[in-house]
Amino acid sequence: MNQLQSGIIRLIKEGDEKAFEIIFRTYYSRLVRFANEYVKDSEISRNLVQNAFMKLWENRTGLKETDAINGYLYTLTKNESISYLRHLKVSQKFAGKIQAEFDNLMLNLDALSDLDFNTFDMTRLELAISKILEELPERCREVFILSRIEQLKNKEIAEKLQISNKAVESNITRALKIFRDQLKDYLPAGFLVIFQNAF
Repeated sequence: MNQLQSGIIRLIKEGDEKAFEIIFRTYYSRLVRFANEYVKDSEISRNLVQNAFMKLWENRTGLKETDAINGYLYTLTKNESISYLRHLKVSQKFAGKIQAEFDNLMLNLDALSDLDFNTFDMTRLELAISKILEELPERCREVFILSRIEQLKNKEIAEKLQISNKAVESNITRALKIFRDQLKDYLPAGFLVIFQNAF
């Protein structure tokens, strides 16, 4: 826990909205990507992350300056995602969906339930991801950023970079393999599901 993060947590506990905004801007997009890897719906993912931040704010007085804010937010988002998937499991909203798609979401529910963000250092993981991203071959990195961070479709990437769809897919596959291979020592088993389609 560094002094900067400890100071931000203290300010949030005191009700400082600017400090809260800093945390929101820092983590919102990556939390949405995290949730979306499990619930497979961008709009719902955004809502789940907004709920997570609301709970952070509502329960801010219970924060400890020794808490890792990133792990705390991922846990909140995980719990919101689990609640949503459990609701799907018992509701009729999914009745018209393909059975295989429903089965995949239920597998995601199991994977999420096994995740424990208190057992590993999120800051260390994020630094490792950034380092790997920087070391990817230039074209591979460019395609991966457009796909997984800017969330462009493969066709859009191909048009933007003037390469084939096959080249886009190949670079994404290559990048994901590199991430999986190099992050296996950082991640609990359940977390690897994120790398099936994105990080």
